[in-house]
Amino acid sequence: MKMLKKSLIPAVLLCLAVFLAACGGGKKAESAPASGSTSGTAGAEKMKVILCIGRRNDLSFQQSAYEGLLRVGSELSRYYDVELREMGDDTTIWESAFYEAADSGADFIVGTGFQNKITFETVPLEYPDTKFILFDQDVDYSKGNLSNVLGVLFDANESGFLAGAVASYYTVSDFAANKDKIVGFVGAINAVTINNFLVGYAEGVHYVDPAVKIKTAYIGDFVDTAKAKDLTIAQMSEGADIIFQVAGGAGNGIIEAASEKKGVMAIGVDSDQYITLAGTDLQKAVITSSLKRLDNTLFKILSDYARDPKSVPFGSTATYGLKDDAVGIVFNENLSANLPSKDVESVKAMVGKIQSGEIRVSQAGKLTADEINAIVNK
Repeated sequence: MKMLKKSLIPAVLLCLAVFLAACGGGKKAESAPASGSTSGTAGAEKMKVILCIGRRNDLSFQQSAYEGLLRVGSELSRYYDVELREMGDDTTIWESAFYEAADSGADFIVGTGFQNKITFETVPLEYPDTKFILFDQDVDYSKGNLSNVLGVLFDANESGFLAGAVASYYTVSDFAANKDKIVGFVGAINAVTINNFLVGYAEGVHYVDPAVKIKTAYIGDFVDTAKAKDLTIAQMSEGADIIFQVAGGAGNGIIEAASEKKGVMAIGVDSDQYITLAGTDLQKAVITSSLKRLDNTLFKILSDYARDPKSVPFGSTATYGLKDDAVGIVFNENLSANLPSKDVESVKAMVGKIQSGEIRVSQAGKLTADEINAIVNK
């Protein structure tokens, strides 16, 4: 169970404040962050945030969360102390890591991914005074009083759509390995969070050119780079010259396969993998990356909470998208070097069209498996 907090502190501080006021020596409380109203929760005692992830350097999803933690520690240091706990790849020990974080007196515990769904439906029940934030996974709020849990989802279908548009333009470009209208998609597992990317990707591909075919495959986990590479090579042999990888750390195998064949490109995921792979032979194969900005989203949530705790909807699921700078794709020199400028500008225009609602992208969670297959194999 959670260790008792310093329950006497508020009473002592109240008495001290009365004494100082009587002596004319009191101080004003600090203001909250400058993002909106400044009537926040700032006070003498900082809040403790612990991020529990498998590893910080997966060059993808978990690394983005870690970068968000660093930003909180730097820019919101008046309000938060931050701590990282790397749990490794053995998910069977992850639950105990969250218990340890809660027992250490954390005010906020942050986790990522479907592997932690059950943990975030049970552990928070024992620590009602601790806030829990789970990225990229909803929880079943009927399991009990989970008013201290925030499930965070992303409109990954929106960034997937933009990735699909890039793929569709690339496969018919002069830079592509062949003139076949074939693109690829390799996901970690067959799950809603992965297929949300796929649905958007397929709709983006067909928005640009309905004749383009999409090859799909799933690795079965997030770590098997060798299998990921083999699946990619198989798709390349069938004519795919650009492959969207949504596979976490295993995605490096996909990018490696692309880097070994002239005219084949990969689309990274979650973080800007052109940047994270800088200095390696893989970098040149990353034409762009579909971003799921855990860094921006974690910063926004904790900034909003410091300003006004009621502005963060704990006890429910919140979804963040293009309008929140929580998803998107990378527009950089490598994309411009591998696509005609008119195509790059066309993809940029699609960002605004999605934000305005002119383009509506389907969500995998609202579709059956047959409906997803119909979109992909249109």
